[in-house]
Amino acid sequence: MGSISGKRFGNYILYAIGEIVLVVLGILIAVGINNWNEDKKEADRLATYLHNYRTDLVTDTTVIGINLRLLEQKKEAFHLVLSDTMTKQQLMTTPLAFSLITTHRPLQLQNKGYNELKNYASNDRTMTDSLVSTIITTHAAFDDLIMQAQERINKDIDENLGYFKNNKEWMADLLSQKLSDDVIAYFLSDDYRNRASLHYVLVYKNLHTFLSAYNDHAIGLLERIDERLSKTP
Repeated sequence: MGSISGKRFGNYILYAIGEIVLVVLGILIAVGINNWNEDKKEADRLATYLHNYRTDLVTDTTVIGINLRLLEQKKEAFHLVLSDTMTKQQLMTTPLAFSLITTHRPLQLQNKGYNELKNYASNDRTMTDSLVSTIITTHAAFDDLIMQAQERINKDIDENLGYFKNNKEWMADLLSQKLSDDVIAYFLSDDYRNRASLHYVLVYKNLHTFLSAYNDHAIGLLERIDERLSKTP
């Protein structure tokens, strides 16, 4: 009887251990599935944010491309004004020459996708992700450079308009596109050439340079994002 009871007790212990093992395995499997689901959700969320940032990049490169083409068109007028040989006839046949230092086409980088990625990475989940960290650091840097360059351009435009308003009686004629002799005389003057020279530096040595660099950078990022998204299930 004692051996039979011992066998029964041993079988019970084995059964209990087996039950415990099954419970533990069930918990581990459940945890694994839950972790996989969480990882899948995180991957999907990141893919959504990268897709949104990609959309922003497409918008940015389109707008910047338009601005760069317009700036290239204005460059010829700048070169004419900055030369010492511009004639009245050349000035009259170059309408852009009259608005070089008083107009600017503003632009602003899209920030929806960037802000999503920045917030997503704030808990250090993705800071080891080279693509995400590159986006966060470079976008902020370019955005700051482009905004500062435009602020300097706008400040110079305001100063030029203020100067014309307070010192030039022909301001009303210029705004109404009446090219009087006084207007023509000023735009052929050294003062205008000097002001145009400073504005040229602000536009082409700063803003144009930053926009071109960002455009090239964005094209490279688009390739990396497309490659990443193509691997996302």
